[in-house]
Amino acid sequence: MKLYLTGKPCTQKRHCYFVEGRDASFMVDCGYQRGYKGDERPHLTSEQIRASRYLFLSHSHENQSGALPYLISNGFTGRVVLTTETARQLPFPVDDPIVLEGLCLPRTPARLPGGITVEWGRSGHCSGSVWLRLTEEERTLFFSGDYYDSARVHAVDPIVGLSADLAVLDCDYGAQRSGSRREQIDALMDAISRALADGRPVLLPVPRFGRGLGLLSYISERLPHTDVFADMHFIKELGHLDATAMWVRPQALEMLGDVFVRAIPQNFIALGVYFLSDPQLDAPDAVELVRRILICGGRVIFTGTVEPNSNAALLMHAGKAQFLRCAVHCTQEDMLRIAAQNDFKKVIAYNSDYAPTQQVYEV
Repeated sequence: MKLYLTGKPCTQKRHCYFVEGRDASFMVDCGYQRGYKGDERPHLTSEQIRASRYLFLSHSHENQSGALPYLISNGFTGRVVLTTETARQLPFPVDDPIVLEGLCLPRTPARLPGGITVEWGRSGHCSGSVWLRLTEEERTLFFSGDYYDSARVHAVDPIVGLSADLAVLDCDYGAQRSGSRREQIDALMDAISRALADGRPVLLPVPRFGRGLGLLSYISERLPHTDVFADMHFIKELGHLDATAMWVRPQALEMLGDVFVRAIPQNFIALGVYFLSDPQLDAPDAVELVRRILICGGRVIFTGTVEPNSNAALLMHAGKAQFLRCAVHCTQEDMLRIAAQNDFKKVIAYNSDYAPTQQVYEV
């Protein structure tokens, strides 16, 4: 068995892995990175694309799934293996998928045609996100996806007591720390509180799935009398939590069930916190909302990755926005703890001392 790293080497960007097995070949994730102009897609050969019997998706975020239309247009005829929530969240349809929840329960192995055994668990990153343990001919690969066992809202099946010949582990934040997770949230809540006390509304651009609901839970707990506004997508996802109960921590359902979120007003800006489901400010409506917020003396705060060549990056470069990280990935410390709780013979962890040193690994 050979593992080919076909995404962007040594980073958390544009995930994609091609696995050449003895009887079957497959891919894990197929990320698209829009900020890398001219180099947005995985470095897969046409032969690898056509040879893949399966594509396993860890979740719906673009840097894990966005190249799927490209793969299909370039000869991929295999089946996509994913969760029902990931399929719902994708901005394009998936024909004849294999649904993980219908295949087996979390942490329960199931065999696919072609001799591949799959085991999965919830990773806590967003609804539908999973880690994957894949076995072919007694060789096992483990992919953590964007595993986040400190998730505030989304449920996790802990990565504990597993074995693999090679494990690819999330380590997006590497050895650098910008404070503990509690310190990060404290800093964000303090910045929001000070802005509101000064009569300044706050805009939080967030991904379409995942991070925003966690931030909302902290605001509802720590700033309970704050007016909260959001775009219709965010409001819809908040209302969808009950339908995705298996992906949500019970206490989060209870906490967010009573939170009232208003639609963003079209003709004025009121004092409060605004959630915008457009983290890079791609849409014209997002740019217009930023303009309105800034005219009112408001604050724009990014809490996750700001992509190069994006409107978000331009805003940061102009000094019109603030960055306060709120962790939803692993640090090297987290990664080493996870590795110690399992029997992984070889570990690849991006942005760390265990980052890959080659493009192909034989298992």
